[in-house]
Amino acid sequence: MEFIKAQGLGNDFVMLVNPTVSVSDLSDLSRRLADRRYGIGCDQVIIAQENNDHINVRFFNADGSEAESCGNGSRCIAKYLMNKKQKNEITIETLGGVLNCQLEDDMVTIQMPTPTIKILDGPESLGHLSTPDAVAVNIGNPHLVCFVDSVELASQYGEGLENHPAFPLRTNVDFVKIIDSGHLQLKVWERGTGITPACGSGACASMVAAYAHKLMDQKVKVSQAGGDLWVQWNEKELYMTGPASIVFTGVVAQNHAISKGL
Repeated sequence: MEFIKAQGLGNDFVMLVNPTVSVSDLSDLSRRLADRRYGIGCDQVIIAQENNDHINVRFFNADGSEAESCGNGSRCIAKYLMNKKQKNEITIETLGGVLNCQLEDDMVTIQMPTPTIKILDGPESLGHLSTPDAVAVNIGNPHLVCFVDSVELASQYGEGLENHPAFPLRTNVDFVKIIDSGHLQLKVWERGTGITPACGSGACASMVAAYAHKLMDQKVKVSQAGGDLWVQWNEKELYMTGPASIVFTGVVAQNHAISKGL
């Protein structure tokens, strides 16, 4: 079974494109591939199936749970497929929506799904951790955006908020510090994975949440430990731009991929 290892701002992925091995439990397979000691190691496993121009993409977290979408992962699989097909544009279908992707000067721009926004004020303020109020943003996958003085609070509060009763399906938790109207600092506790160097959908959710509080311009830089993304939002269309890199390719023996020994 061939795989591609990729990363976007340090958020790393194992990508399987048109895998020929028959695996009944993709959750179990993903958990084994993601293991950094006994598998390949990654934050998420991406499985892409091509059928002519139709491309279906699924994302699995390190704990085996399936995510609706992933911003950094979408850039990585889109870049790989655009290079493979020698195209500068491609459309991929995810559980979180259909994504239009473009490649320009080695950077990938994705038109993200239109977000839904809910400011959690009053009794839903989750202990007033966030100032201003926290914002629930769904951008194909769920995010809770908290505005804080230090993004390092992610380590202390991330896991608890991911599993807060207000979010029965769990949520990604974005800890945001506003630098100025064109610049955010961000650290994300990813649902099913924990803290990662960067999160593409989290960058988009954070910008949209700050814009909802009238704190942001329509185009901002979002800085994370792994690097910077650029997010643009005009209340109708949402775009994310950033790098994506193919690190290496390899082969996992089919018997190891399926067996309990991987």
